[in-house]
Amino acid sequence: MGEQIAWWTRWAWLCVLVGERCVVGVCVPQDGKTVFFTKGDAVITQLLPLHYGSRCDQLGMTEVQVLEATKLAVHRVNQLTLVPGIKLGVRVVDTCGSPNISVKAALTAWSDDAFACPKPAHTLGFLGPEDEASASAVGGATQSLGSPVMAYSARPSPASHTYDFLTPAPYRSVQAAVQVLSSAGVDAISIVHTADTEGHVLVEHIISAAEYAYICVEMVLEDGNTVGLTEVLREGPGTLVILGSRHRVQSLTRALGGPQGPVDLLLLIDSGGPVPQVELAGLETPAILLQRTVHRLPEFASFLERDLESDDGPRRQYMATLSKCGEVRMGYDAAANSAIAAVLVYAEALREAQATHCSTEESLCRSVTALETSEWNDLLASASLQEPATAAFPGLLDDSLEPGSEDVPRYTVNLLINGSITKVGQADESLAVLGRLEVREPRCGAHCPCSILVPPLMLPPAVNVTQSSGFDIMGGSKWWTWQVPSLENMTKREVAVYFTAFCFLIVIFVSSCVVCLINMIKAPRRQ
Repeated sequence: MGEQIAWWTRWAWLCVLVGERCVVGVCVPQDGKTVFFTKGDAVITQLLPLHYGSRCDQLGMTEVQVLEATKLAVHRVNQLTLVPGIKLGVRVVDTCGSPNISVKAALTAWSDDAFACPKPAHTLGFLGPEDEASASAVGGATQSLGSPVMAYSARPSPASHTYDFLTPAPYRSVQAAVQVLSSAGVDAISIVHTADTEGHVLVEHIISAAEYAYICVEMVLEDGNTVGLTEVLREGPGTLVILGSRHRVQSLTRALGGPQGPVDLLLLIDSGGPVPQVELAGLETPAILLQRTVHRLPEFASFLERDLESDDGPRRQYMATLSKCGEVRMGYDAAANSAIAAVLVYAEALREAQATHCSTEESLCRSVTALETSEWNDLLASASLQEPATAAFPGLLDDSLEPGSEDVPRYTVNLLINGSITKVGQADESLAVLGRLEVREPRCGAHCPCSILVPPLMLPPAVNVTQSSGFDIMGGSKWWTWQVPSLENMTKREVAVYFTAFCFLIVIFVSSCVVCLINMIKAPRRQ
């Protein structure tokens, strides 16, 4: 009887905290729409900002992939019986990117599982939210419920009261961005970042990386009045780096990169999503897009392109956006693979808990549902993807998504001009390979004069760089040949580097000759 009272007390507390109406023992949600739900003995609730914008009416292209990837992962776990005797369920809630809605949705989902009729379900945990503010809010509200909050992709910074199986490493992303800017001949930049944790973390790292690469940072502006930003940026360098949360970055990009935009060149880190032509429509300023490269899973590709159904509106809208003349062109996002890996981590941890605490029982036992939060988190941290991924998604093992590993993003460098994308190279965590960009030379700022010579530290090791087209100062082995390049195909920056290197060689040669002559003509020592 006392245990029942405790449960009813917890349920009443949840309803008060969520701020919902309780009618005859049923909580009626006011915010947060469940867009997909499959019943199960143990349920994962995904808090996904499927729509964004002030009215929550714009469909996020990347988020559709994350939704479909999560559905497929749960389906495969059940289909292959990766957790014997237990059916895995999933609930996907559209949070619109709001911390308040995310908290309400999480608490409502937990109470719906706990009081499901005729048989209660166990909430394994939560996937998402995507941003640090929402994740920290959900983690703080649910930490006493024994259901961890796990990111379905690496955030720029860890959230409090959450468990992230991938350790964020934002400095790797900005290192790649700085290398791309350097190889494109950019000496000075301005930075605009969103007014959130993601923007603040990224801007700190990119300032350090720019100083190391001798790129002058003219000004750092926080997201605010677009008109005010435009007037200020007109006096600064022609290259603008926009950092922060994805959809707000896209909004700023469209506003600042229009026909009368204040800059000559934009750089976005992983902000275009899988279809930047659609989400960055109207952008006229040339933009460099660093988009994550991801291993394409054939199982996910066929699942995403399956026959359209009447009840999958977001996917139907997504596919219609990508379709052109009957052909579907899509770019796969790394967050989809991460979501699949997160579901498999939950499944593997549940299988291990079931094998350890339930002996020969086939169904979900009480010992598993009553696990302490710390013990459950330890199981998640020690879970291995090897066995479930080999059975369900063999290609997933190529992405290095084991729990506890550091996020190692690799990027494709694309150039977006007049609505069309040209692939110009590859970039990883330490080096960008970029062909010569046919864009006008960006201007320098009032406080950042254009440099004439390139410091030797700017040159990366030749073995890590490949040539794409024409003459390229970053052209790998040709840097060490005696072939004299055509001056007509060289930029001022390249001429300066060759002239500096030639002078260094002359100085070394003359110095060596002088030392040899001195040693030859001086009298030998007497013993």
